[in-house]
Amino acid sequence: MSKTPSQPNDNQRRAPAPLGRTILLYLLALLLALGAFLLWMYHGISPVIHGEYGMDFPPADSFCSAPDAAYYPDEACRAIGAHVVNVQTRFRVVPCLLIVRDTTAPTAVPVALEFPSGYVPAPQEFITDLQDADLVGVSFAQAYDFSDTGIHQVAILLEDMSGNQCQISATATVRATVEKLTLEAGSPVPTAEDFCTPGFHGELLTPLSADMMRQPGEYALQLKCVENGKIFPSILSIRDTVSPTAAGTLLVLQPGEAAAPERFVTEAADETQLTYSFAQAPDPLSREIQNILIEVTDAGGNAAQVPAQVLYSAIGRVTVEAKNGPLTGADLGVPAAEPEAFLANEPGTYAVRVRLGDEEQIAMVTLVDTTAPALALREGPFYTHHDLSPEDLVSVEDVTEVTLCFLEAPDQTSAEPQTFRVKAVDAAGNEAEAAFPLTLLVDSDPPVLYGVVNRSGYVGEPIVYLKEVYAQDDIDGRVDVQVESSVILSQRGKYTVIFTAADASGNTVSKSCTYTLVAPTVSDERVREAARQVLSDIITPDMVTAEKLKAVFDYVRARVHYTGNSDKTDWRKEAIRGFEEGRGDCFTVYSTTRALLDELGIPYMSVTRKSSSSRHFWVIVNIGTGWYHFDPLISSAHRHRCFMWTNQQCKVKPYFWRFHEENFPPIATDPFNYDAVVQMERDGLLP
Repeated sequence: MSKTPSQPNDNQRRAPAPLGRTILLYLLALLLALGAFLLWMYHGISPVIHGEYGMDFPPADSFCSAPDAAYYPDEACRAIGAHVVNVQTRFRVVPCLLIVRDTTAPTAVPVALEFPSGYVPAPQEFITDLQDADLVGVSFAQAYDFSDTGIHQVAILLEDMSGNQCQISATATVRATVEKLTLEAGSPVPTAEDFCTPGFHGELLTPLSADMMRQPGEYALQLKCVENGKIFPSILSIRDTVSPTAAGTLLVLQPGEAAAPERFVTEAADETQLTYSFAQAPDPLSREIQNILIEVTDAGGNAAQVPAQVLYSAIGRVTVEAKNGPLTGADLGVPAAEPEAFLANEPGTYAVRVRLGDEEQIAMVTLVDTTAPALALREGPFYTHHDLSPEDLVSVEDVTEVTLCFLEAPDQTSAEPQTFRVKAVDAAGNEAEAAFPLTLLVDSDPPVLYGVVNRSGYVGEPIVYLKEVYAQDDIDGRVDVQVESSVILSQRGKYTVIFTAADASGNTVSKSCTYTLVAPTVSDERVREAARQVLSDIITPDMVTAEKLKAVFDYVRARVHYTGNSDKTDWRKEAIRGFEEGRGDCFTVYSTTRALLDELGIPYMSVTRKSSSSRHFWVIVNIGTGWYHFDPLISSAHRHRCFMWTNQQCKVKPYFWRFHEENFPPIATDPFNYDAVVQMERDGLLP
């Protein structure tokens, strides 16, 4: 028979009850113990203390009266709010609560404002010395109308971030006038309106004067407001901030003569009264021109130092009419005086040293020009259709530069007798007028063209048509030349080129020649490089042009030996032959010479013998002395040195240098004096 489980009896079911009561009793005991501990720990200590924001931390005895109590808050504890701090005594450290709060209203000192109508002040302008630990808002306690003149009581509301408030009462005086009007000395006298603010008009009760405007200072004024009849004060402030202006002068004094500082000053200008003193005084024993300084001071204390000069001289200052000659003692009014060498032809003031007896003096001489220019008709002839200026027709005599103009210009197209009038004004302003008769001649002779001869060129290369061609007119001198060419640079062949020149009178001349284009066999650069190489050996930097010409003549004459043949269609080819092989005929000599003269930039013209049976080539050269024959050729049949020869000299071989003279400018007739020309060049006397 099975057994059933035994059931617990009642005593067994109540067994846990004593354990629960025990735990509860333990908890109560713990709480009692904790309370006793806390009573012991906080005995004599306040667990919560209040501090004011922005003030120092409360002292430790605020928490505990024990003499050894202390606590050490950090900077974060200064902020508004609750902060845990540890309070220490001899036997314990107790956490306490420091509550920082802001309970103090802001404070400030009122300011009495005074301002013109229409100005809107900010509330902050009515207070000063604002005090609070936190940010403070400043505002008007109510709205105010500051356009109404008079005295207003203004309430200013101060409120900090914690809501603490304070009202400050201030005074606002609204004026219809400005507090102060500041003007520079010398300004025009102001009107009443200048003192009034916009929208108001006034009446000056205090008189103003121009003298007052020149005296720096502050002047109290009263004005009556037209709009409301109130009387308002204002201040007129006259200030002088501008230094005086002045110019110094040279004062010439007799030895022993004294001079006040103001005598050395001219053109002094200022709105106030000026005083003068020496900043650097003169030495009365010196007989040289001295630099001194004068200090000019105005009533406002502004000063300017003005440089001036002084000369103590027994001769003093004299004025002399300018002339084309040296200054003399008679000019100075002292015949016994001996001035230094001085040409008295330029108006102006000069310090001239003068020997007077055994002493040397300085005279201040002012040269003036009071004489009008003298006019005369130039010698002609003068021609029609030429642009004739007054200077072309009239000569002037004067010591200074003169400007000429037509008062009545001549008819430059008429050959009839006529009259023209001119006016002359010199640099000193002296004027002269004159009328002159004039008859213009008619120019009917055309210019002469030189250098229009048959020439050759190279296919594909530009032609410098006017290199050896120019036109000369008896009246106009050199005139422009126009070129009409049929040359096709890209094709070999013979082409006609026409040269035309016209003078100012419309006379024209035309000549034509043939240009033959051949294919180049030698480049221009190769010829130039060969010429440069030779010149580097025979030319020195100190040579003048005549010496360079002689060096070229001597080189070619010695270098190129006559063989009697050349390619006369290609001068470059023959120039290279002369440089490199040193043989050929007259064309080779000519070509070599031409290359060297081209590189030196010496003007020349190519010449060919006038003959139907034989040919010869050379050049004529002009270095400012006129055109001369230049032919370095040497052969068994020709031993003459044709270096800068005249036509007459060339007649030693009458047939040899015959040429078409009508195609070339006239050859010089005086033999070329080499040494004299070299010296003239060195002295800069050649054109």
